[in-house]
Amino acid sequence: MKTYRVLTIALLTFGFVCIGSGQTGTKPLQYKKLKYPPLRQVQIPEPLKFQLGNGMIVYLLEDRTLPLIEGSVLVRTGSQYEPADQIGLASLTGEVMRTGGTTSKTGEQLDEMLEKAGASVETYIGTTSGGANLSVLKEDFDMGLSVLADVLKNPAFRDDKIELAKISARSEISRRNDDVGSIAGREFRRLIYGPNDPFSRMAEYATIENIEKKDLVEFHRKFYAPNNIMIALWGDFDAKEMKAKVEQAFGSWERKEVSLSKVPEPKLASEKTVNFIKKDDVNQSNIFLGHLGGVLRDPESGPLNVADQAFGGTMASRLFKKVRSEQGLAYSVGSNWGEGYDRSGVFQLRGSTKSGSTIKMVKSITSEFENFIKNGITDEELKFAKDSYLNSFVFRFDTKGKIINELMTLEYSRYPKDFIQQQQKDIQNATKQSVNDAVKKRWKPEALALLVVGKESDFDEPMSSLGMKVRTIDITIPAPPEKLPEPTPETTVKGKDILKKAAMAMGGPALLGIKDIILVGKQLQVTPMGEFAMDAEIKVVRPNKMLAHMKTPMGDMTMVFDGNNAWVKSPMGTQDLPGSQREEMVQQVYGDVYYILQIAEKGEYAFQYLKDDSIDGKAMSVVLARHAPSKFNLQLFIDSKTGLVIKKVSKQTGQKGPVTNEEVYSDYRLVDGVQFPFKTVGTSDGKKVSELTLTSVKLNAGVKEDVFKK
Repeated sequence: MKTYRVLTIALLTFGFVCIGSGQTGTKPLQYKKLKYPPLRQVQIPEPLKFQLGNGMIVYLLEDRTLPLIEGSVLVRTGSQYEPADQIGLASLTGEVMRTGGTTSKTGEQLDEMLEKAGASVETYIGTTSGGANLSVLKEDFDMGLSVLADVLKNPAFRDDKIELAKISARSEISRRNDDVGSIAGREFRRLIYGPNDPFSRMAEYATIENIEKKDLVEFHRKFYAPNNIMIALWGDFDAKEMKAKVEQAFGSWERKEVSLSKVPEPKLASEKTVNFIKKDDVNQSNIFLGHLGGVLRDPESGPLNVADQAFGGTMASRLFKKVRSEQGLAYSVGSNWGEGYDRSGVFQLRGSTKSGSTIKMVKSITSEFENFIKNGITDEELKFAKDSYLNSFVFRFDTKGKIINELMTLEYSRYPKDFIQQQQKDIQNATKQSVNDAVKKRWKPEALALLVVGKESDFDEPMSSLGMKVRTIDITIPAPPEKLPEPTPETTVKGKDILKKAAMAMGGPALLGIKDIILVGKQLQVTPMGEFAMDAEIKVVRPNKMLAHMKTPMGDMTMVFDGNNAWVKSPMGTQDLPGSQREEMVQQVYGDVYYILQIAEKGEYAFQYLKDDSIDGKAMSVVLARHAPSKFNLQLFIDSKTGLVIKKVSKQTGQKGPVTNEEVYSDYRLVDGVQFPFKTVGTSDGKKVSELTLTSVKLNAGVKEDVFKK
């Protein structure tokens, strides 16, 4: 039996080898010689389209596949129309239209109605349009349509939901520098369009704070009118019956005049630029090159999309083959000829690589780009690009929802309804000559903007080796504006006098002579999972080095700031701290009370007296300290009788936006002539987050510099 089995396997194996090598007498299969029929034109079903008496345009398309009805709404609006000092207004309006409920029902009541039926109604406002989406079972459609109509016509913009949306917006701002890829894409767009262009500007804490309820109400009033809205419905319904239902839901909505301001068109750059964003907590670089893209209706659109597909649009493209497969430089690499409906998109060549091959990859992408323009597309690349593009074309229209939304979008952007077929023909008719001519006309190596995000000290060559001036982009998130009085000569002098008295009260010459500090004690940390205590040892070396070693329930952890870089060592290894946590350590180091008192006369801080206050019945003088290099402020509460610093208040950016942090100092004891608080309680927005109880303090113990090395 075993012999038979072995013999059978051997014969089968030999047979397969023969077939594969062509030794059986039959010719091997030549897949490249396979013939395929030409692609058919995309067949698009014709929806029922009509216009209500008030100007609302309606599309209806029957689809009896499932007992489900879906819908989408397009409103001619967008963040492109919001004031520059209220960036974020459009997004907040689109969100609170739904969460804030209507004049007849709260958002929670709408949630309950929809959830019981397994339905959804959502609203939004993007850059170039606003809209809404509806999904509901056929049997509950009347309820779903009534909710949609009520939300569009009668939003209530309740105060609590506005504040909740603003908290969410602040949280997004605080986290926008956490992901390197997002930073690169965002800042590259700002390079191409300009930082103040409506398509690239960003919400900041200040612009969110400028938005009030009346602004949301006015933004909705300005743009939400039936003659400025299109709606599409598709699913299990009879079109004639649905027409009557839409007329009943929206027909009484009165039309009104809608004024749309003109958005300026961006311009193609006139020269190359080299731009860099420092991100020292990463070990790879994100690279973007490019310039202004095109508009879908451009006569070169078809050939340029073919060129882009061949150059960097797929895993079989030239960029992928040359830069990634042959040279092994890239984790990812590709291109995208960006096109907008009404204004130019962004043309980008992008990729990521290890830090040590950054400049080599930049040069490789640039070289391939220039070679493609100079030598043109090959016959093989042309065929593959056209086939690839056309074969994927059908997936844009493989559902009734995609079809009807595409048609509505074309009308919204004032394109002919047969534009889809025209687009397909343009790709089919593209020739080697037309592609190469379009590339030479529209792809501009002399206008390329380069952006690199990464850690330059690990690069294979410095950025300056590219032969151009390097512009460093600051992505620091602007702090929320504090409403503080401007300093006067009188408040400045008084503030300095109060600090001098505090410095004398807390140690005088002994305080000024501090070179290093070692603090040992128990740290209590309050987390969402509860409180836990740990042993803590903190070492500080003037002027700007700090190490905090903690024995946590998860193992030992050490956080270090060496004056420039910040990192953490834990059981999971050693890694650089992300930007937001690094900034927190910077504030801890430079915002240390004893450091402030030591360098008060050196001009690093600007001081001013703010006001008189009290803590637990004790009179306090409040001094504002502005740290010019790091652009942060803090307030010191100084006991008017003893001169001791009792509390420090500062602003920081947390995950939910700006937070007010406080440290309250007590149990002062004399250590080598210096008064030290042996108890510090920390709060964030009034909630306790930490408590440090010291067991010992050592001054000028000779802390070695090498403890701050990685």
